[in-house]
Amino acid sequence: MNQFSPMVFRLISRFFRTREDVEDIAQDVFLKLFARIGQVRPDENFPGWLARVTVNTCYDELRKTRRRKEAMETYGPEMVGEQTVAPREPDSLGKAWLALQRLDPKLRIPLVLKEVEEMSVEEIAKTMGLTQTNVKVRLFRARKKLQSMLGGTEEHSK
Repeated sequence: MNQFSPMVFRLISRFFRTREDVEDIAQDVFLKLFARIGQVRPDENFPGWLARVTVNTCYDELRKTRRRKEAMETYGPEMVGEQTVAPREPDSLGKAWLALQRLDPKLRIPLVLKEVEEMSVEEIAKTMGLTQTNVKVRLFRARKKLQSMLGGTEEHSK
């Protein structure tokens, strides 16, 4: 746990911002790890397996969060009162972050793993349980979607 917790926390923090969320999800990851420790084969790439468990746990939590948000929007209390202070316009990095957060997790996760974690397409495919072709398609779609969300026509590296 001491050896791999920095990697787990770093991966989770790419998807969740609050310390409490990151710690809760890390706890879930390590509980899953200990529950499945007997399934780990010595010849398997353990860091890759743990990264896969971490990403899948993040993905599950993102789905739960989205369902809760949709339920609150549908059945929750209506907002009372008007906002009295105009929201601050986010800078370009803030706009990019907001656009990234609005991407579907199926597109966001491979993009973050590629661009932030600097994983190869092969590593992402293994981590997410996808084909390399599927990862490339998702990366292409994620970049196109971000580009349209940001209203830009800038070129992105592969």
